[in-house]
Amino acid sequence: MFQDPQGAIPKGTMLAILITTVAYVGVAICAAACVVRDATGNVNDTVVYGMNCNGSSACALGYDFSSCKAQTCGYGLMNNFQALCKDNIYRALHFFAKGYGRNNEPIRGYILTFFIAMAFILIAELNTIAPIISNFFLASYALINFSCFHASYAKSPGWRPAFRYYNMWVSLFGAMLCCGVMFVINWWAALITYAIELFLYIYVTYKKPEVNWGSSAQALYYVTAIDRALELTTVDDHVKNFRPQCIVLTGGPMARPALLDITHSFTKNNGLCICCEVYTGPRKLCVKEMNSGMATKQAWLTKNKRKAFYAAVAADSFRDGVKSLLQASGLGRMRPNTLVLGFKKDWRDSTAVQVENYMGIIHDAFDFEFGVIIVRISQGFDISQALQVQEELKKLEQERQALEATIKESGCEEGNY
Repeated sequence: MFQDPQGAIPKGTMLAILITTVAYVGVAICAAACVVRDATGNVNDTVVYGMNCNGSSACALGYDFSSCKAQTCGYGLMNNFQALCKDNIYRALHFFAKGYGRNNEPIRGYILTFFIAMAFILIAELNTIAPIISNFFLASYALINFSCFHASYAKSPGWRPAFRYYNMWVSLFGAMLCCGVMFVINWWAALITYAIELFLYIYVTYKKPEVNWGSSAQALYYVTAIDRALELTTVDDHVKNFRPQCIVLTGGPMARPALLDITHSFTKNNGLCICCEVYTGPRKLCVKEMNSGMATKQAWLTKNKRKAFYAAVAADSFRDGVKSLLQASGLGRMRPNTLVLGFKKDWRDSTAVQVENYMGIIHDAFDFEFGVIIVRISQGFDISQALQVQEELKKLEQERQALEATIKESGCEEGNY
């Protein structure tokens, strides 16, 4: 849109403020110039032809605004709302997301605006309407100023203001000033405005819509996490503060959920827990499979309210992969100190190399100064076969529903003929 947005936007903003200021001052002068200086007792005090101007500049310039009462006077942003409706944050407003024409005009939004404007006009009490409108305008200005401050404070990479005189503390002062002026104008209107804003914020926080705006809050979470992790590096070890921080060899977390649950039973959901999986085989295929499943498996942990991270590596052998995880997992003081793995039930039927790798993993953990926990239950931990059967049944059910829908559509078409 702009060849130089960083320079054009601040200049355009300042120019718009200047032009608006001149326009408002001009309107004030014109409004003051079209009435007599002293009250006459007449309902209409506008300057008409033949009336003494009393020094008014309206007569000198040839203006007569009294005609605006009898006929049309010759003097004189819904797209953001549509985008909000399309995000489906407030489901009741999704009706207004539809656009019309080549420019996707929000006609429904225009109609809504018309009725809102008519409702305020029909109140016919300017002294009642003005505080409410002014407070909502000030609230929007306060939020914009605070957003600028918060984006700067969070050091968001996407926020790079190039305006020479920009300062985040000025933005914060502007937000506080707007909030204070709201109460100066009308305290009850300010309370109503704050109540509405608080309700909308709580609603969005509770509903958690699946919309990713790249907000400054996300940037602040990241910066805070980095700062806290760095602060942890200065904390000395002490037996009272020891926490088991575990690498759990679950493979895919949904394949051995019981092993993860047992780990949580002694970490009390407060220690670091990393579910690890090792892919062996051709490197290219392993990396592709690993990358495609990372988000899904972490999402499974989040959905099932497991406080754990998912990590995976591709290696030539299972032992080499575990060795890489033991050396590279964690960050600063948030590094694992305990290896959790299941007991190898099939050691009688396994090859000598497989048994050697399993024992080698235990020795490697001790070499890297890890604690080792080997968990054994009679029926084993691996439920991947049951998950595979469940997935196949799910696919068959989907195919059955698709076939029924096709048969139903074919029957409707034959009935029409």
